[in-house]
Amino acid sequence: MTTELLLALGIPAAYLVVSTLLLVQRPQTLPPLLQRLSTRRAIAWNTMVGLSIGVGHCDGH
Repeated sequence: MTTELLLALGIPAAYLVVSTLLLVQRPQTLPPLLQRLSTRRAIAWNTMVGLSIGVGHCDGH
């Protein structure tokens, strides 16, 4: 169970850290849609929270 928990939490956390570091280093390379969203912090935040909730509840049932 410990291995599964480590994988379930570690992989998304590592992906989040790596992708955040890449975006911070190169903010000018964002696609136009993401650049527009990044100027409106509340919209980007709410969109990402909504997506993660939606993806988290898709368990195939």
